[in-house]
Amino acid sequence: MCNYQTLYHGAAGYVIRCPHCKGIQLAFGTTVVNLDIAEFECFKKMVARLADDHYHSAENEKLICLPLPSEHVMMLVTPAEIARLAEMTAEVQALLETYEILETSGGFQNAAGTDLV
Repeated sequence: MCNYQTLYHGAAGYVIRCPHCKGIQLAFGTTVVNLDIAEFECFKKMVARLADDHYHSAENEKLICLPLPSEHVMMLVTPAEIARLAEMTAEVQALLETYEILETSGGFQNAAGTDLV
C-alpha cells in the first residue's frame, strides 16, 4: 500500500508520490492522472513546450490538447492553465531531483553526525 508524500499543493491542483513505488499522482482542474517517473518527466517536458508555444494565445480559450498516458484521453486547457501547469510540474521536477540526490547520497548529517533526512 502506498504512503503518499505531497510534492505540490495549490489552488490549481496537487502532486503526490509514493516514496516506495515512486508512483506519482497529479491532479489539475478536474483531472487526476497517475504517472510513473518516466511518464512524469515526459509530461513535464510536453507541458513546458506547449506553454512556450501558446504564450501569446487567447488566455482563456480552451485550445490546447494535452495528451495523457491513457490511450484516447486528453486534457483540454487554456494558455493560462498550461502556464500554471508548467510552473507546477517544474517545481515538482526540481523537488524530485533534490530527493533523488538525497536518496543516492544517503541523506545529510548535521555536525553531531546524525541523519537529517
